[in-house]
Amino acid sequence: MRVLVINTRVPFIRGGAEALERGLINALREAGHQVDIIRILENWSSHQYILNMMLEARILDIEKMPLEADLVIALKFPSYFVKHKNKIVWFLHHYRQFYDLWDSPFNLINHSEETKALRDIVIKADTAMLKEAKKVFSISKTVAERLKNYNGIDSEVIYPPLVEKEVFYCDSYEDFIFFPSRLTPLKRHELAIEAMEYVKAPITLIIAGEVEDKNYLNKLENLIFKKKLNNKVKIFKNLSKREIIEFYAKCLAVIFPSYKEDYGYITLEAMYSHKAVITCTDSGGPTEFIKHGVNGFIINPDKNFLAETIEKMYKDKKKTIEMGRLAYKKISSLDISWQRVIEKFIK
Repeated sequence: MRVLVINTRVPFIRGGAEALERGLINALREAGHQVDIIRILENWSSHQYILNMMLEARILDIEKMPLEADLVIALKFPSYFVKHKNKIVWFLHHYRQFYDLWDSPFNLINHSEETKALRDIVIKADTAMLKEAKKVFSISKTVAERLKNYNGIDSEVIYPPLVEKEVFYCDSYEDFIFFPSRLTPLKRHELAIEAMEYVKAPITLIIAGEVEDKNYLNKLENLIFKKKLNNKVKIFKNLSKREIIEFYAKCLAVIFPSYKEDYGYITLEAMYSHKAVITCTDSGGPTEFIKHGVNGFIINPDKNFLAETIEKMYKDKKKTIEMGRLAYKKISSLDISWQRVIEKFIK
């Protein structure tokens, strides 16, 4: 079967969406299918460019190619605007500034008459384009709920597997909490840093991730300096995958307090590394894998609650290690595999 994947791409930025795309293409090829991809350039510098992206996706004339695709799989907004008689969507997330972030502290768009009108256009267009699909899948229950609430679209949840889950392992449980994530405000690194001011145990916080927002990095570094936490909080920028895996392997636990995360590969990576995960009640995707007090903690997004949880995990390391074991048992019991993904899509 000829399968055409449609996605978007921000130059020089790689994250979960890019990992999912790579894994999907590899799995399709390994299953014997002929695969190609079209990527639409992402650029959020202006409201006009959002409309341009939508139009670019819509006018892609992929049904009149010399070799027509038997199946089209659309991923990120607005890739699913493409027209094809056999289009399915694996929905990653909305353009969130117009959806769940619109009234949140993380909204970057002024509420003007222009932006309100543009928001209305995007939501109505999303709904219409998604209804064209033969089938809509979503990457988590969190994303599926947004689709239903905002667009009235039902979707089937298919969790994306890691591209290489076999590379994650457990080496030890050392005296540091690991926070691996892109340095961007939605991940709420400040919450973790502020909590460390109240942690009395001899344990450190290691933050590691690509710098997506230099101003945010400066804000975090200033916060560490202001709180006199230089010996308790370390930030490592742009580490290699091997270095990240080693931190997972040696940490006591992983913290991931991101705000309304779509899915969160970090949760899976931690669990495959036999590590418990601390996340928050409003963190979305990660809460779908964590059972509070069993294989991690789901706490209120409060620095004092977080500090108490870190102290608890340090003082009872035996319990923390057991939670890590149960985390690995939990993720291993779930049928999150590329084989299942391909079977669902091709069916």
